[in-house]
Amino acid sequence: MAPSSPKFLAFSLFVLVVDHAMGQVGVSVDQVDEQVAIMVSKVVEHHLAGCHLVVATTTQHTPVFFSTLRKVASGVEAVVVVEMEALFTSQDSPAQQRLLQEVWGDARATCRALILNLNKDSHLAFRFLEATGVWQWPETRVVVVGERTQVKVVLHHPSLRNTIHTLYLAFYNLALYACEAHTPNTRLRMTRTEKARVCQQQQHVVAAARRESVEVYRRCLYCNNGDADIVFLYLWPLTSANNHHYHNQLFPERLENFMGHKFVVVTLPYFPFIAFEKESEEGGALSPRDSLNTRMINTMARCLNFTYMFREPLDGTWGVPTTGGNWTGIVGDLQHQLVDFSLDLTPTAARMEIISFTRIYTDDPLVILSLKPGPLPRYLALLRPFTRQLWLMVMMSTTTLGFTLWLLQKAWSWVSGGSGLWLSTAHFYIWGTMLENPPDNAPANLTSRVLFGLCLLTCMVINIGYRSSLIAHLTVQSKTQPINCFQDLLKEDNWAWGSFEFVGTTFLYFNESFDPLIQRIGNEKETLGASAGLERVLMGKFSFITSKTNLLTDVVSLYADRYGNIPFHISTTHYQIQGGDAWGVRKGAPFLRQLSKMTQRMIEVGMIDRWTKDVVYTHITLPRSRTHDAQNTVYSQESDDPVVLGLNHLQGAFYLLILGHSVSLLILLGENLTQYLACRGRTSPSTSPAGGEPRLVPHLLEENLV
Repeated sequence: MAPSSPKFLAFSLFVLVVDHAMGQVGVSVDQVDEQVAIMVSKVVEHHLAGCHLVVATTTQHTPVFFSTLRKVASGVEAVVVVEMEALFTSQDSPAQQRLLQEVWGDARATCRALILNLNKDSHLAFRFLEATGVWQWPETRVVVVGERTQVKVVLHHPSLRNTIHTLYLAFYNLALYACEAHTPNTRLRMTRTEKARVCQQQQHVVAAARRESVEVYRRCLYCNNGDADIVFLYLWPLTSANNHHYHNQLFPERLENFMGHKFVVVTLPYFPFIAFEKESEEGGALSPRDSLNTRMINTMARCLNFTYMFREPLDGTWGVPTTGGNWTGIVGDLQHQLVDFSLDLTPTAARMEIISFTRIYTDDPLVILSLKPGPLPRYLALLRPFTRQLWLMVMMSTTTLGFTLWLLQKAWSWVSGGSGLWLSTAHFYIWGTMLENPPDNAPANLTSRVLFGLCLLTCMVINIGYRSSLIAHLTVQSKTQPINCFQDLLKEDNWAWGSFEFVGTTFLYFNESFDPLIQRIGNEKETLGASAGLERVLMGKFSFITSKTNLLTDVVSLYADRYGNIPFHISTTHYQIQGGDAWGVRKGAPFLRQLSKMTQRMIEVGMIDRWTKDVVYTHITLPRSRTHDAQNTVYSQESDDPVVLGLNHLQGAFYLLILGHSVSLLILLGENLTQYLACRGRTSPSTSPAGGEPRLVPHLLEENLV
């Protein structure tokens, strides 16, 4: 199972058994071995039932090892035995890594356990714990059985620095009571009889030691004013291994009280989520201001009893990957265990490989800020009921119908010998029908009448749709098309866009995307600050890309009028470049579950949304600028009262009427001019032979009379 598996993190349990050397002293230790094995087996029975067991040993031939293995093997799903001495003395490093990775296998057990057996030297034990990465999984349960002299050495070892449940069962060192042939003070004066008597006394002491209780210690992570300390629990008699009273008190650690522990928190300003003030220009500690994360951490500090200290990352960035697997900024500080946790950090797949995250509590998507759509000119209201494509279809269909009617009449006149229609007359027929003024004399033949009837039906549907849409466009002010997505930015002519300098997840989103559209937006954007970007938007032909919550705070504070209206349009498309906002936590932190649990409670009771709105509204100052009020009133004032149409609404109709009169006048002038030129061409300027009055050409005179 992978180290990041939730099942492994939740249920993995280590049992570390440190054997004490008793086989070299000449004392029978069978009963002691059996008692040790019984006690460990009872711990396994109560806390490791059904676990996948890994047994690692430094020396294979120890009585305690075999007694313990025999006792616990019956209560677990599987047993894997690893010889540490052979493992770490091997020169094949890839084989070592492969074996360490496969130690836990892929068992289907509900938990996992490890029994580590070794002699006095604990070097291999600590090396094994570091190699298996116990510090990355704080939920593991560690039980150490060993000599009293190694309590502090084991429980304060860095490999167990994050382990929440660590017990130490301290037995007496029976080697101290072993039968020795002489002592430093009686080496020359003791006889054989005296030596035998001393050995017999020491054996009685050993027998008494067998009946002594086991001293149970535990490592408390946050006991000594918030620091780690060793706490003595109770004496556990060897003969009372079946007593449930002792088993229920083995793992009391719940981390519901951090005892005033001081956490080091790294963060960067990002209002309204994070806000702080620097205590000095040279850096150092930060003074938190009112913000969403400040309210969250203050609530957690009161409930869990801890304190904290803010500081900025060493390089002042959120964090991006560099060469060698290292990260910069906040992520880098967490990766190298320099701080405990961070505020408001975005989880990504790459970041989750090196640090942990709490429960996601909010999100802040990217939006596009543009100038609010302005009103379209009223004189074009007659054209707006139909789109360009629909107007084009009406023109084409009307022309086609007129031409078809002319062809049908032409064919009918050629067959029947009757009179046909001029092409212009056929078109006037169709256009008159479209304008609800059809001609009185309909076509005589049946074919043209069927076509004319279908034309009437089509024109009726088009006219009904046009009239209903025209009323809406005359009463409601139409506006320009808003910018709602990245595609709209590229469709506009001579349009530019800008944003802050891309950092963190925003930088990764625009630079690691395979979408050509996203790449183009990122490559062609201008880098601007908030004030400069908003001013450019007010000038027109420009959009500003930034996060929604942070953007609203600046916009409302600077440009809202007394009614809360702003002259900007926020895109309806929200680009979720991240999974949400959470707190970043260093790998293996034992307080991760408590922070996530508190965050989940705040989400469930609705405090996150309430605090976010409250922080934004508290820090917004609405200006009273008459310029902004006048600018916003044009676009924001709407009324539910009936709209009375006036000259402003119908100006397009009068413009159309004036256009019709002008075109008619031009056509009249053109016809008269054409007729005048034709008359002059047909008039003969010749005179009579005697020089009398000029006479007209006979055929011209006849035509004029007709």
